[in-house]
Amino acid sequence: MSTATPVRHPTDTDLLARVLRCYKPNCRYLRAMSVSAVDGHLLGTAELAVDESCYIDDTGHLNAVEVNIAYNQMLYYAIALAVREDLVPAALGTWTMDDYWRRQLPDILITRMVSRFRWPVDPRRFHGEFALTGHSSRRLTAESPPLIALETGFRFWDDHRGRSDGEVTVAIVAAT
Repeated sequence: MSTATPVRHPTDTDLLARVLRCYKPNCRYLRAMSVSAVDGHLLGTAELAVDESCYIDDTGHLNAVEVNIAYNQMLYYAIALAVREDLVPAALGTWTMDDYWRRQLPDILITRMVSRFRWPVDPRRFHGEFALTGHSSRRLTAESPPLIALETGFRFWDDHRGRSDGEVTVAIVAAT
């Protein structure tokens, strides 16, 4: 059991804007996210909104595609903040912010995602939680650079009874 006190980082709006710059303006769902770190684990709490679906007529509820996009945005922001503040040194300790910006899109991959929809979530305004619960490093071959595996979880809920949650494994492939 840890006795360390979590360090809470409120939303850095400049960092958030830069993280989301790779998304089309109508696909920027993450509005704010505070991140706490303790013992190499991260916990982020977010405010999100899907003003208009980027691919389908209004379904009236958060759907699987939007869950994936919202999760990705929380992940990208949490990793960017972790790199900048050196919050997960065992996993990302050698990275600089230049490394993060160069690797954000080509090298950070979802390898497994499990989503559960407990009750429809109102996409117009909902809350999210991101957790980095574990990480490991391994080599695919003896000659290859290490691959970083992140074990993460998420949940989304609204102010009524909407709820969705899941687990995601993320691979950060070696830079070429």
